Amino acid sequence: MKKTKLALIGLSLASSVAFASDFQLGYINVDRVFAEAKPAKAIQQALKDKYAPQQTKLQTMNTSIVKEQNEMQVIASKAPAFDKLSKTDQAKLKTLEAQYQKDQAGFQQQYMAFQQSLQKSQELALSLLMTKTNAILKELSDKKGYDLVLTSNQLVYAKAKYDVTDQVMDQLNTIDTSDIIKQINNPAPVAPMGTTAPAAAAPAASAK
Repeated sequence: MKKTKLALIGLSLASSVAFASDFQLGYINVDRVFAEAKPAKAIQQALKDKYAPQQTKLQTMNTSIVKEQNEMQVIASKAPAFDKLSKTDQAKLKTLEAQYQKDQAGFQQQYMAFQQSLQKSQELALSLLMTKTNAILKELSDKKGYDLVLTSNQLVYAKAKYDVTDQVMDQLNTIDTSDIIKQINNPAPVAPMGTTAPAAAAPAASAK
């Protein structure tokens, strides 16, 4: 009876070893794909081109706000207190502060809209590129007979022989990204998200 049990255990272990030797594992370095693949670079450039005008506009707005702040500081430095300034300087300071507050609010609004739109486009681009990548992984898995393919962020450690990143990137580099870029440039509308914008500049003095 003991011999029979040992024989069965031996057969079980043998089948487990056979299964393990037949098991095909692969993994893909997602960071490399999004940093080095030609489609990823094309998408990054498309995002840069799309948002360059908005960035320039924000920089111009911030420059104007800083200029207003400096002008207020110059006027405020003429006297130890607002009521010690001349009537002309008091009027100028009030006008500048009103314009400053208006421009500051405009900057905050524009900045939040910029951040929301950029985040939406980045998430869309990532999703679309990942869809292409997953399709390639599926095709590669079917062709090579992989039982399991993981992404690098799902792994603690894996030997280099299981890395299929280069194989995926070779195919990914041949795809046409024009459809992805078109969707990035013309995204579907979504509900606005809350974002906190940095202050462009702090007021130099307050008109009392």
